[in-house]
Amino acid sequence: MIITSIPRVGAAGIVILCAVVSAEHAAAGGFYLSQQSVSQVGRGGAGGAVIGGDASVIYSNPAALTTLARPEISLGGSVLMPRVDFEDSGSTATTPGSGGAPAAVGGGDGGNPYDPTFVPNFYLAYPVPGDQLWLGIGVSAPFGIGVKFPKGWFGRYDAIRSELTTVDIAPSLAVKINKYVSVGGGVDIQYAEAYQTAAVPNPFAPGGPGVASDGRSRLEGEDWSVGFNAGILITPVPSTRIGLHYRSGITQDLDGENTISGLTGPLAGGNGRFSAQASLDLPDIVTVAASHAFTPELTLFSEFQWFNWSRYKEIRGEFVDGRADVVLPQNYRDSIAAVLGAEYAVSGDLTVRCGFRYETTPTRDNYRTTTVPDADNYSLGAGLTYTLFENLKLDVAVFGTLWEDTDIDRTDTFFAGTPAETSTTVKARAESRSITAALGLRYLF
Repeated sequence: MIITSIPRVGAAGIVILCAVVSAEHAAAGGFYLSQQSVSQVGRGGAGGAVIGGDASVIYSNPAALTTLARPEISLGGSVLMPRVDFEDSGSTATTPGSGGAPAAVGGGDGGNPYDPTFVPNFYLAYPVPGDQLWLGIGVSAPFGIGVKFPKGWFGRYDAIRSELTTVDIAPSLAVKINKYVSVGGGVDIQYAEAYQTAAVPNPFAPGGPGVASDGRSRLEGEDWSVGFNAGILITPVPSTRIGLHYRSGITQDLDGENTISGLTGPLAGGNGRFSAQASLDLPDIVTVAASHAFTPELTLFSEFQWFNWSRYKEIRGEFVDGRADVVLPQNYRDSIAAVLGAEYAVSGDLTVRCGFRYETTPTRDNYRTTTVPDADNYSLGAGLTYTLFENLKLDVAVFGTLWEDTDIDRTDTFFAGTPAETSTTVKARAESRSITAALGLRYLF
């Protein structure tokens, strides 16, 4: 039997590019990272929309730039140290070679697929003389992945290696309308680059596919896209602030190549390199926050975020050679995050902070992947700012997250519509936790 049309081989790479694009598993819903500045890490991943006080508000609410009295450069980074333990709950492959019956895929548990990852950020804020206009620019990495599993693990048909790098450049401005109201906004110029490999099952391997008979799919893609954000900061009385911020969704149309190798026998004609594109829909994010200074030293804050993950309904892969689109449902649902925290000025040189964060997951059991073993999670952050010299401040923070145990029960189809049609089901239990350590410097002119 010679099979010359195997559209699901190319689809494997498209699935890889979008379905497993996820954040480094470190306190985020779906594949969004909340650690965009060191002070924000110390507050439990929030607070910047109203607390103000440093240039990183460019990311969380540009309107809060009006709280800065001097030009400032902020340079920092977080080291993300997640750990996930998987337990195989009966992953199978159903192929012609298995007689149409589910066969265990075998393989190890994958170990911890995450290495420590450094995520940098940079912000520059400038109050224009006149006390009415502030300018700024921020560079951050709101999405990212760095996952590597052994080639023979039980989830190899879902993913073996996944990498996603994003860079978000955000020129911003803020205007103080009066002593009660400030508004701000910015443009988000975002670059995304993805790389992914996964195994492709051999449909005709006797008894079912195995590591020795697997093929390999590799996909690389990149794109530039543009979004925007806008916010308002209201100060009804000097001790109270209310902030509202909106970040638009961004669609990344990732252009790249899908390389298939290692297919043998009647499938050998499917080996090759294919030009492809896949769309990644990132969510709109709405933030509402409030803070109140109970004393000159003590400020409490709360924050609520809504993520429009329901726009991530499907993965649609398009091939340059004219093959039919590949559509895979993702069915994400909207999620929320809530944070409570405090800052306390111990002295003129030292401020300490903390925050507790609860976040719901947008993922569902039947669509969840091994690279996004997301679940409802709880985080606790703590940090401090210390004035080293008159113009130089040091920010330090730590952030811990614990996810609820979660199940994965995902089925994907390869070689759809051909005599080689194969389905793989990844069934697993995941236990996840993470520690983030952050360090930064701020220079005031």
